[in-house]
Amino acid sequence: MAQRLSSKRYTKNLRRFSTHARQFIKKLGCKPNEQLHFILVHDPKNKNKKFSSSSIHPAMTLHKPLNLLEKRTPQFTLFSKRNKLIHLLTQNKKGYAVFMEINYRETRTSDFKKIRAQFIDVDLNKISMHLDTKEQVKQMIESIQSDPAEQLQSITVKKTKQGKYYLLALRKKQRVTKLKNAFLKKFKTQIKDTMIIETKNGYHIYWALQGGSVSKFVPIQKALAKKFSSDPMITNLSRVMRIPGFYHMKNPGSPFMVRVKQLGRKKPFSQEEIIHSLALEPIQ
Repeated sequence: MAQRLSSKRYTKNLRRFSTHARQFIKKLGCKPNEQLHFILVHDPKNKNKKFSSSSIHPAMTLHKPLNLLEKRTPQFTLFSKRNKLIHLLTQNKKGYAVFMEINYRETRTSDFKKIRAQFIDVDLNKISMHLDTKEQVKQMIESIQSDPAEQLQSITVKKTKQGKYYLLALRKKQRVTKLKNAFLKKFKTQIKDTMIIETKNGYHIYWALQGGSVSKFVPIQKALAKKFSSDPMITNLSRVMRIPGFYHMKNPGSPFMVRVKQLGRKKPFSQEEIIHSLALEPIQ
C-alpha cells in the first residue's frame, strides 16, 4: 500500500487539488474567526459502520479556526481535544478519511448558530433494500442480474434482527462512472448553480446559503433527498461530509481524490429560493 500511495500520480494529484479544501470552505461562507469542526474516520475499518472510538483505529475529533488554517491541504494541521497538532495528510495516508461538520456551532456540544448549506449525498455504488422473504430476495437478485445494463461487483444478503433480509449489491467502477454521467445529465438544470463535489461513488451537491433558518434545515434536507433519490440519512444538523483535497481510502489499493467539480454561482441561495426553484415540499 505504501508503495502505491507514494507514486508520482498520488503526489501529482495532491498538488493539483491542494486548494480545493479552501475553496470548499470559502464557498460555504465560513468566517475567519469561526471554529471549524472535523472528524477523521479510518475508512477500511469503519466501512458501513457508525463512527467508532473503540476500534483499533479510533475516530479523531479535531478543530481549528479558519484564520489559522493553512492555505493548501498538504500543510493542513488541526488541533485535537488536548490541542495536539495533527497533520491531516499523514493520517489520510494511513487510511483516515477527512470529514467536516457543515453547519456552524462554536463547540461540538453547543447549539447551531448558522446553516451554511443544504446538501445531498448521491451514492451510485449501491443497490440496497430490505425484503420480507427468501423468495423475494431470490426474485430481486434474478431481476438485478438479468438487467443487461448492470455491472455488479458483489451481492450479499444478511438477515436482520427484525427477521427481514437486507440485500446489498455493489456495482463495478465502470457502471458507477456511467451512472455519474447520467445523473449530471438528468439533473443538469436543477444543479447548474450548485457546488458539486465528486466522490468515488457519486457526488455531494451543495446549495450554499445566506440567512438560513435552523428550523427549516431538516425538512428541506428530507425533501432534497426525495427529489434526487439521494441518501435519506443526510438530514441531521450535525452531519459531517467528506472534504475535497483528500483521498477516499475505503480501498487503500485504489485511493480516489475527492475534488471540487463545480464551485457554482457566486451568490448564495436562500432556503425559499431552493424550495421554489425545485418545487420542493419540505418534509417535517
